[in-house]
Amino acid sequence: MSVYLNFLHTTVRFDVAEDAEGAFEPVRRFFRHLIAPAPAGEVTFTVDVRSYDPDADVAPEVWELPQSVIRRSNAAEFNFDAHLVDTEGRRQYVNRATLLDAPADSAKDSTFRVRITERSTVQILDFVRDLVIRHEENLGTVVLHASGLHRDGEAVIIAGPKGAGKTTTLLSALRRPGWQYFTGDKLFCTIEDGEILVHPWRDYPYVGVGTIRADPRLERLVREGVDERVDTYEPGHKILMDPDVFESWLGAEFTAEPKRLAALLLPEVVPGEPLSVRHLTDDNERWAHLNKIVDRQVDTTFFTWQTYLVPDYAAFYRGLAELRTYLGSVDMVRLRGTLDVDPDAVLATSPGAPETTEKETAR
Repeated sequence: MSVYLNFLHTTVRFDVAEDAEGAFEPVRRFFRHLIAPAPAGEVTFTVDVRSYDPDADVAPEVWELPQSVIRRSNAAEFNFDAHLVDTEGRRQYVNRATLLDAPADSAKDSTFRVRITERSTVQILDFVRDLVIRHEENLGTVVLHASGLHRDGEAVIIAGPKGAGKTTTLLSALRRPGWQYFTGDKLFCTIEDGEILVHPWRDYPYVGVGTIRADPRLERLVREGVDERVDTYEPGHKILMDPDVFESWLGAEFTAEPKRLAALLLPEVVPGEPLSVRHLTDDNERWAHLNKIVDRQVDTTFFTWQTYLVPDYAAFYRGLAELRTYLGSVDMVRLRGTLDVDPDAVLATSPGAPETTEKETAR
């Protein structure tokens, strides 16, 4: 079976052996919004997928090699290591769930070979995401680390450091009429017709137990479909949720359609403090905040292991500079306090007005 993942300027061809189709199905289902039976353009990468038996397919001495850190994440499920084996211009990343055979330089050899098990899903999703991100950056696409919602063809994205209140802001905004879930982690920016378009990338939501328990229906969905132990965790503990479960709770399935970037919200949660709103009007301040959420700044772990993906940033920096030209059409808003956010009320305030509180905004 051959299928194609088509996204922006990147096409990944998966040649899946019959014995690997079952293990590959969760990957196909996750990417179903981008998967097609034919390529949308020239194939960028080819991935040969086969089943994996770590005891039969790996020489015993490989397991004696020290392990290298492959990925570290806030979500424990995305932490994994591997034994590295270099042979004939290629490198193998080997662990009990997955074997990845990669070229030394994907710019010269774009063929990858992977062996997978039922425990490979997260590692394969991570691998494919990095292929797409680094290739798009090589072509000048700017990737932002942010979540977001959309309405009427426009996207409002939410960004900030860990603990800032991004998920709280997103979920409170989605309770308002008309707003729908757009993306939870990554956005790819292109310029079309003088506007910034953002293209969403599907991810696994990482949601705090306190947020889950605040909604009885979500708590039930998590208990039945994700983690039956949800009642045993502290409120600050986070659970990696199946995106289908999360989206069914929101009542809006993920769509890969791009939207015009209308606004960027920068939350800072301060429990018990009234919500205050400040529109950013200084060009340098606005540019500084955008740069903080550019993906290259927040996710650089690939430098330590994915040597086949290290990009040439010349086109990327040209793309970033071009993005600044069109940033004036994007409203940037600082939110501080109790993050119960009505996007319409927040965006309706005048950008030139002084900082307002929640009561003043509602007038």
